[in-house]
Amino acid sequence: MNPQNFSNCGIPNAPQKPGCRFCFVAGPTGPTGPTGPAGVTGPTGPTGPATATIAIGTTTTGAPGTEAAVSNVGTPDNAILNFTIPSGLAGQDGPTGPEGATGPTGPTGPAAGLNAYGGLYSNSTQQFQTIQDPTTVTLDQEMDDFNVTQAGNAITIIEGGIYEISYSVSATLTDAGNLVVAVRSANQTINGTSGTLTLTAGASGTLSKSTIVDLTDGASLSLALISTTSGQGGSVTAASLTAKLLD
Repeated sequence: MNPQNFSNCGIPNAPQKPGCRFCFVAGPTGPTGPTGPAGVTGPTGPTGPATATIAIGTTTTGAPGTEAAVSNVGTPDNAILNFTIPSGLAGQDGPTGPEGATGPTGPTGPAAGLNAYGGLYSNSTQQFQTIQDPTTVTLDQEMDDFNVTQAGNAITIIEGGIYEISYSVSATLTDAGNLVVAVRSANQTINGTSGTLTLTAGASGTLSKSTIVDLTDGASLSLALISTTSGQGGSVTAASLTAKLLD
């Protein structure tokens, strides 16, 4: 600084240093000094209180529409957890999917009704005397038929199987006696088809019989008079024979 020989160095109200008749004019501020070293780290504060431990229970999920309970009593040092979780609402069905394509047509089932049947009958009077051998009854009228043939007083089976054979004979005997009737095939009486008509002298009666038998392909059925105990014979006034395939 440059000393000035003035009482106040030309600066209004500038104080004078005691005992010195000189005053000084202040120079520019110097640069800031370097930052001092960091202070010493203070002591660690005391440890805070420990937090409580909470014991978590096990959750049991119930079925839709019920409640799932959760509970845990815990220990004296732990918090007590006890509450119920309401069950959620049951889900709703999703939308119906599109209809699938129509499947292929199945095989044709068996025909309705009987697969084979036929019948013959006669309303003409047929005289007979003492019967020496089985005598075929004339059946000259045909019934409706299917899958059988009918000719020569006989029904011929085309498709073998279980058949129901039925017949009816109306007859008169000259004197008292019995008349035995049966269905025959291949010159043999079919088991279970024989029947006996017992009459007084001059009386008329009807014998009807039905039997289930197993017939082979090509079997030929005819109605026959097998025997009579009437010495003077008699007459057949009406007769019929039918066959129906059952299985």
